[in-house]
Amino acid sequence: MDEIALTKLFVEYSEAVQAVKLLRAEIEAAILERGETAKIAGVTASYYKPTFETPDYESAAKADMPGDFDLNPFSVVTTTIRWKEVCERLGVVAPKGAPKPAHVVIKP
Repeated sequence: MDEIALTKLFVEYSEAVQAVKLLRAEIEAAILERGETAKIAGVTASYYKPTFETPDYESAAKADMPGDFDLNPFSVVTTTIRWKEVCERLGVVAPKGAPKPAHVVIKP
């Protein structure tokens, strides 16, 4: 494929992305007005009722927490092993991971 043909593909792609953005905005507006989820032609536009985000429990608790409050009953301790460092300490050479094929990422 020559540079001109590739350039034409990029331009077509850019125009298609812009068209999709306009369609998305129109669909979102229509679904918000309707107030219900719609699935048409294999495309689903899910409607979510207004709600509230999860409260910031940590800030609220810390704001009113006495200085001597014991957090231990509410604490969870986890252990993570750094396996690469274990291999280095043991002088073990780990086998290579599975090969990854070349790929292309297109961003609008």
